Amino acid sequence: MNFWQLSDGIRPQHQPHHHGHHGDHADAPGWPASFSDSIDTGDNSAGDGGNGFFAGLVVNTPSTMFSPVDIAHAGGLGQADAHQSNLVQIDQHAVQMAGIGGNGGNDNLAQGGIVSALAPSAASVHAGPASSGIETGHNSAGNGGDGYFYGSMIHASMVFYEPINISVSAGYGSIALADQTNNVSIDQSAAQIAGIGGNGGDGNIASGGNAGVSSSGSDAIATGHNSAGNGGSGSFSGSLVDAPVVIYHPINIALAGSGGTAEASQSNTVEIDQSVLQMAGIGGNGGSGNIAIGGDVSGSLLGGWQLLQTGGNEAGNGGNGFFHGSLVHTSVAVYDPINIAVAGYNSSTDAHQTNNVNLDQSSSQMAGIGGNGGNGNAATGGNGGLLSKFSSGADTIATGGNGAGDGGSGHFSGSLVDVSIAIYAPINIAIAGPHATAEADQINNVHFDQSAVQIAGIGGDGGNGNIAVGGELATHLLSDLHLVA
Repeated sequence: MNFWQLSDGIRPQHQPHHHGHHGDHADAPGWPASFSDSIDTGDNSAGDGGNGFFAGLVVNTPSTMFSPVDIAHAGGLGQADAHQSNLVQIDQHAVQMAGIGGNGGNDNLAQGGIVSALAPSAASVHAGPASSGIETGHNSAGNGGDGYFYGSMIHASMVFYEPINISVSAGYGSIALADQTNNVSIDQSAAQIAGIGGNGGDGNIASGGNAGVSSSGSDAIATGHNSAGNGGSGSFSGSLVDAPVVIYHPINIALAGSGGTAEASQSNTVEIDQSVLQMAGIGGNGGSGNIAIGGDVSGSLLGGWQLLQTGGNEAGNGGNGFFHGSLVHTSVAVYDPINIAVAGYNSSTDAHQTNNVNLDQSSSQMAGIGGNGGNGNAATGGNGGLLSKFSSGADTIATGGNGAGDGGSGHFSGSLVDVSIAIYAPINIAIAGPHATAEADQINNVHFDQSAVQIAGIGGDGGNGNIAVGGELATHLLSDLHLVA
């Protein structure tokens, strides 16, 4: 973008006419009294992930009651047989994914336009400043979007499962047999993934446009604050309340008369998942091989400038993670199968019970974690070479404040409350008469996981092979005496 002459994008203002050498009213070249309020070729973006915003409430309260009863009853000389086989899968899990920023793309370029501006000569310095602001920076490429979450998730699942299997043969020569097989899978897990920043992309370039200025001064010349491949920030404010309850107690009973045979077999293969996972307020990871550089500034300013800013560039930095909330996990599982075989006076009884149980009541909280920085990124401030003919020079010169491959900060304010209760008490009983044989076998393969893991308030790791350099600046300030010539 060249401004060697008046541009259509600049509002001109006519100067007063000047007298020529012979006294006639010849028009001098017209310069605007105010060159331009603002010249802006920056704020460009390419391949950035979108931001995610969520504000609301998720309430999940399913309830299941499953209690079949199987009974067989025979007379004095009869035979009673009761078989029960239950293959049950109950899915009450809840997943909330909300307020998640998109990932940045790869190999994108966002660059501010080049500005070459020539303002009035020294004779017309008093006409006014050339520009109140020249902005070619604030370009972004391949950055991950920010994730914002404000709300909560309530998961209150309840399962009642109580099959009962009874076989009774009461009489002189009867046989009672009761078999019960339970293969049950209950999923009451809950997962909340919210307030997550997107990951930065790879191989992106964000560059401020170069500015070549020769003018009477400027309020601000800004070519910095470019960003490429940075991870988005994750912000979470809310809670996850998880309170599932499982009650499972099958009962298997076989009872025979005085001369009968009673056999009761019970086999339980049960898996109960009451785990909960909360991932919230996590910054995205920075990408690799990104470049963010401020545009160079060169030229001469007659009246100085308020701000010269070519720094503040960022490439491949991990996003910050912010968490404010809580995780409340109160799981209750009651599992107590009962297996009983009772035979009469001259009988034989047999009771077998096999329990294969896996109960997961674990809880994991990953919150307020900064993203890791990427590798091989470069963030540099633009170079400056300026000649200022007023001793006032510049109020502020900033070519530093650049960051590359930095890990994000982690901020956590909240709590993890984990109250898990498991009651497991199988009972296996075999009773025979005075001349009978009684046998009771019980096999238990049980795994309970009530662990709690909290990973919170952790800063991300910095990357490798990154470069962050402030721009070089060369200025020559001349006093007002130089204007006499």
